[in-house]
Amino acid sequence: MKNNKRSIFVIGDSISIHYGPYLKAFIQEKFNYDRRREIGEALKNLDKPIGANAGDSSMVLKYLQEEMDKQVKYDILLLNCGLHDIRVDRNTLELQIKAEQYKRNLEEIIDLAKRLSKEVFWITTTPIIDKIHNSRKEGFWRFSKDLDTYNAIAEEVMIKENIKTIDLYNFTKGFGEKVYCDHVHFKEDIRKLQAEYIAGYLNNFKCNL
Repeated sequence: MKNNKRSIFVIGDSISIHYGPYLKAFIQEKFNYDRRREIGEALKNLDKPIGANAGDSSMVLKYLQEEMDKQVKYDILLLNCGLHDIRVDRNTLELQIKAEQYKRNLEEIIDLAKRLSKEVFWITTTPIIDKIHNSRKEGFWRFSKDLDTYNAIAEEVMIKENIKTIDLYNFTKGFGEKVYCDHVHFKEDIRKLQAEYIAGYLNNFKCNL
């Protein structure tokens, strides 16, 4: 029997790794789900962009450039990057990817994504709470003001490029502050709700592929 399901490929950070299994289950009747591999490696240290964890916008751009070189094609791409971009070195106080570079990276990412895939979706970066994230005694900082800036930059690029956006930021923000299992990742029930929200958008989306 011919499989007429469309394929969805996810390129995102550790948040997407967490909601991924639920998303796969919620969309399985209509879509074949796949993502960057080596999830086990990524789960060993969710702060380290390795394997399935796509990292910052420069890393996502490099990955898509490599996919273009290999002439890979997708039906639907789900993209996100931002959490790694706004990491702040607590010694130098430098952002990992400055705002201007983030915008340039996103513009190139979307240009490549449009050539690689028939449909592209952008997923907004999920909230952080400064007092929770930065209470750690070591490691990098993140600040909600930077997250707001980078989400706004992404929104500007997606509107300009006519890319459909799934607003996971505001959906997740509505649950308040008691949803985190650590400094930035979410409890299991929230991961499931995030996946259900994204799946609802995808399952109701009609596209001609």
